[in-house]
Amino acid sequence: MLVGAVDIYANHPVVFIGSTDPPELDWDDAPACSNGKHIVVRTRGQSALTRVSIWHGAMPVIGDVVFDGVLNVEGSRVCVADLENLTRWVNRTVVSGSQRVVVCVDDPDHASRVHVGFGLGDRSLALTAVARHPLPAVRVAPDGQLLRPNELGLILDGHDSPLARLAAAIKVLALPADDKPWPNRYCIGLVTEWLRGLASRISFAEAETLGQEIADRLRADDVSATDGIEDEAAWTLATHVVDRMGLR
Repeated sequence: MLVGAVDIYANHPVVFIGSTDPPELDWDDAPACSNGKHIVVRTRGQSALTRVSIWHGAMPVIGDVVFDGVLNVEGSRVCVADLENLTRWVNRTVVSGSQRVVVCVDDPDHASRVHVGFGLGDRSLALTAVARHPLPAVRVAPDGQLLRPNELGLILDGHDSPLARLAAAIKVLALPADDKPWPNRYCIGLVTEWLRGLASRISFAEAETLGQEIADRLRADDVSATDGIEDEAAWTLATHVVDRMGLR
């Protein structure tokens, strides 16, 4: 899951990920390299901000793998910084010790988006999606398990392809569940907060109303008592919500 992210400014086209200690590392022209305590990733530098996202247990398979090795995490802290410490950000949600880390970027040598994954295995899974609108696969933990709220969070981890992501989220919400009532408040809350990111003008109350409308629609149709919702119906409901927001 996504456990943190930062948009970093850097004068030089490199970003350091790892120990909070100042790095003592000579890097070459490779897209990424490491000394065991730090990973250096080549980025676009001061041309624009570079987004670094930290994942644990699951991460979208996006772009190219530029590093797959071992990093020693000290004190459960992972620091993201530029060469001159103009930006310095520390995440404290990763466990301590030497562990496998996978780094993917959108463009080696000129990265604008850097994904850093902890606790990952080699297995990839396809996310729930509607027909003809697939979402990026995700690399998961060694046990290969994805709980429903975690899958929903991965579906809603971005705002690209909003109709495809919202329709996929509706399909997940509509799946049969033993822990009634379903969809539950937490998962509807994930959708509500994601809707807020689609348009800067939408308030929490407006997004909450739309999220509740989705839940009410699924409960009224009693789809969770069957095999879920058909792709076309999920797409139609997603389109209705996006239209209500005035985004088409």
